[in-house]
Amino acid sequence: MKASEIRDYLRSLDGGWVDWDDTVDTFKAGDPNAEVEGVAVGWMSYAWALERAVELGCNVFVTHEGTYYDHEAEPIRENHPPSVVELIDEKQAFIEEHDLVILRCHDLWDQYPKIGVPDAWGRHLGFAEAEEATAGEMPVPPAAFGSGDYYRVYEVDEQTAREAARGIASSVRDVGQSAVELLGDGETPVSRIVVGTGAITPFRHMFDAYDPDMVVCSDDGFTYWRDGHVAVDAGVPVVVVNHATGEVRSIELLAERLDDTFPGTPVHHVEQGCMFELVESSEGTSND
Repeated sequence: MKASEIRDYLRSLDGGWVDWDDTVDTFKAGDPNAEVEGVAVGWMSYAWALERAVELGCNVFVTHEGTYYDHEAEPIRENHPPSVVELIDEKQAFIEEHDLVILRCHDLWDQYPKIGVPDAWGRHLGFAEAEEATAGEMPVPPAAFGSGDYYRVYEVDEQTAREAARGIASSVRDVGQSAVELLGDGETPVSRIVVGTGAITPFRHMFDAYDPDMVVCSDDGFTYWRDGHVAVDAGVPVVVVNHATGEVRSIELLAERLDDTFPGTPVHHVEQGCMFELVESSEGTSND
């Protein structure tokens, strides 16, 4: 099997939401006609993840996020200072040395139903399909994202914002995030919770479009000086999680799908999770 056959299969899953003439879902490195020895699938193509792929005997890496620190065409060395260009060069040299083929699966998976990012994230948070309300198309979407199917609205039993945040924190512990941030009054009653996709969590637009009691955003998709300000003034609590936390479960499901589709080819999920740990101050320490 050639690497291009994996790309062709992924393209066949598109329900019409990907513009294949203007997408990041392309080969980022390597020969699309290379024979596949094994496939590694990961949320991010970190240097260590590529090394793990080689250890597993894989010459194809399917990544959700970028490889060379940009979102569009990669690499774009002029976007970065010299020390970062050195990292790009080192990673590119490793990829070429090991004849790795890098294929990105982002635009497809950010709207793919059931096991793609939006629905997998909702299930990860513990929301039942029966609790999902019709979100509908965002009437005034942010220009950067357009009007894609990135948002989910859940109608749940009324609880306080703090109780809802605790439930979310419990749900994401399994991917390495031990706590979540809660902005706003924790005693606010909430029953209508709006959830975005990965970094596509434009709070102001979600607030405008879906009449939420609470919004779940990612750290890459939320600005505290602006979105946080609006949230506090509007009295709408916000739970903020790490970008990776909201997507890694769906990438595991992508690996499972590829494994089922290509049974004669080894497929490995390179497990990843929350990108940070929360470090508390030592008891009794002082800033004096």
